[in-house]
Amino acid sequence: MSSALDDSKTTDASMDHELYTVQSPSDDIKDGPDHAEFIYKMSNEEFVRFVKLRVTNDSLFTGKRNSSTLAYRAILKELGLQREISASQARRKWENLKMKYKEMKNPPPGVSVNPTNWPWFSLMDDAMEGRLAGSEVTLDTSTVGDDSEYRPNNTSRKRSKRAREPDRSEIELFVEEDDMMSEEMGRDRVELDRDRDEMEQERAILESDKAAIEYERMVLEREKMVLDRERAGVERELAALDRDRASLEREKAAVERDRASVEYIRAQLEKERAILDRERAKLERERAILEQQRGMEKEEQTANLNDNTEGTDTSIPLVMEPASLERRQKFLNLFEKLIENF
Repeated sequence: MSSALDDSKTTDASMDHELYTVQSPSDDIKDGPDHAEFIYKMSNEEFVRFVKLRVTNDSLFTGKRNSSTLAYRAILKELGLQREISASQARRKWENLKMKYKEMKNPPPGVSVNPTNWPWFSLMDDAMEGRLAGSEVTLDTSTVGDDSEYRPNNTSRKRSKRAREPDRSEIELFVEEDDMMSEEMGRDRVELDRDRDEMEQERAILESDKAAIEYERMVLEREKMVLDRERAGVERELAALDRDRASLEREKAAVERDRASVEYIRAQLEKERAILDRERAKLERERAILEQQRGMEKEEQTANLNDNTEGTDTSIPLVMEPASLERRQKFLNLFEKLIENF
C-alpha cells in the first residue's frame, strides 16, 4: 500500500518536475569537454527533509551578502546533495515551491483550484504556517567548508560552458542570454502580477473594513446624539427639581415664620388668660361680699320692719349694683369662650 502511494506521489511529482527537480551535471560527464546537463530528481524523503530543514533554519537567511548561499549549502550538505545541487538551484526550487503554494492557496479571482491535486500542498501549508519549525536539526554555516566541496552555481557553469565552446558565435550567445533574461523577466512579471492581485484583494478587504468602520462611526454618532438629547432632558429635570427644592425651602421658611407667630400669639393668650383668671378671682370675691351685704341688708330691713321705724335709708352702698356685676360676669364668660375657641 505504501509503495503504491509512493509511486502515485512520484507520478504526480513528475508532472510538475520543474518544482521538484533540479538540473545537475553527472560526475562521469561534467569533466568531459562537452559539458552536458541532466535532471536530478529528489526522492520523497529528500524532498520532505529539504522543506523541513529550510523552515527550521530560516534564521540563517538574514539577508546579508552570501548568507543565503551559505545557508543552502549547509542544508544540501546535511542532505548529502552538495555535489548534486547548487545553492542557486536550491534557492530556485524553494521559490518555485512557494509560488506553487500561493497559487493553490490563493488562486486568482474566477479560478477554481483544488489544493488536494498537488501532493505537497499539505507539507507546504505546514511549512508556511510555521508548524514545521523545529522539526529538523538546527544547522550552522560555520562548518560549511570551501567552494570545492560544493557544486558551482549556474553562472559559473554557464561561464565555463561558454569558455569551452569557442566555436559558437557571439550572436548565438547573446540570443541565449536574451532568451534566459526573457524567461526570468516573464517569471518576474508573473510574480509581480500575482503580487498585484494579492494587493488588490487586500485593498478590497481594506475598503470593506473602511466601509464597516464608517458605518459603525455613523451608528456611534447617532447614539451620541440620542445620549446628548437624554442628557439635556435629565439636566432640565434636575433644574426643575432644583426649582421645586427652592420653592419647598421658601414654603418651609414661611411655615417656620407662621409657627413662630402662632407661638407668640399663644404666649399672649396665656398672659391674657392669667389676667382673666385674676379678674375672675376678684369677681368671685366681690360676689361673696355682695352676697354678704345682701344678707346684712335683709337683716336690717327685717329689723327695721320689726321696729316700725320711720323714714328712708339714705346710706350709700359700698359695692357695685347687681345688674352691673351680672353684665361684667357675662362679658368675662364670653371673652373666656372666645379664647378657648381660638
